[in-house]
Amino acid sequence: MGSKGETTKDKIIKTARYLFKHQGYRNTTIDDICNSSGVKRGNLYFHFKGKENLAYAVIADAIEGEFPSLHRMMEGQSDPLAKVEAMIDGMVQYIIHKDCQGG
Repeated sequence: MGSKGETTKDKIIKTARYLFKHQGYRNTTIDDICNSSGVKRGNLYFHFKGKENLAYAVIADAIEGEFPSLHRMMEGQSDPLAKVEAMIDGMVQYIIHKDCQGG
């Protein structure tokens, strides 16, 4: 198990991820995240410079935790746009290969 600081950081990320998904990034405030997570504002800012920095952590958490194959698809790409293009190409190939249907 991680340190108390890592546990707090993970709680912030998981809460922000949920709120961004259900309310949208623009409609979610730092206060929303603090209130929902029970984490004080100062603790949030100890781990993240701001909402944008937190959003990057949320995206990284999603990629590493739930979509490890996406990370592999983007390996070797340094340009952010090239990473997105590689990810989309990889997802399309996966869907074609698996004959995925539905949502």
